[in-house]
Amino acid sequence: MSRYGKSRSKARNWFLHRITGTFLVFLLITHFWVQHYDSELASVAHQVVTTEQAEAGVMPDYPEAAQEAVRSRIGAEVEVTPYDVVMQRLADPVYAVLWKAFNIFFLVFALHHGFYGLNNVMSDYIRNDTGKLIAKTLSWTLAFILLVVGTYSVITAGWGYVPPTP
Repeated sequence: MSRYGKSRSKARNWFLHRITGTFLVFLLITHFWVQHYDSELASVAHQVVTTEQAEAGVMPDYPEAAQEAVRSRIGAEVEVTPYDVVMQRLADPVYAVLWKAFNIFFLVFALHHGFYGLNNVMSDYIRNDTGKLIAKTLSWTLAFILLVVGTYSVITAGWGYVPPTP
């Protein structure tokens, strides 16, 4: 191992932390734009539903364009739910592939950014080298598990979805 090997690794991780943070800002803005302001298939209502209303079965009001887009796929007059709207998006092969790739990038960047920051905080407070190694190993293992579960969830979302029948 070279004399500067460890510091170069830290510099690379520091740089990646800044890059992932920058990308996360753009990915978050894109996510909010598509999920909240896409006029054709808006996923979020323009009204707030309280906990009491949700428990009573009150659904948010979707814009008519979003409801028609879902009904055009289903071919019937059914109540449009948030789940149906999301599954509608994931039923489109091109849109679903792009959106799933976007979400996987979002997941990878968020996990690296968050867990690198967590490891920095832990290294500031844990003084024992063995404790640092254990904490770092556990945190990156958790990050890997979350990556596997998250990637699996994103890839399999929408598989076998059958729209409701009236």
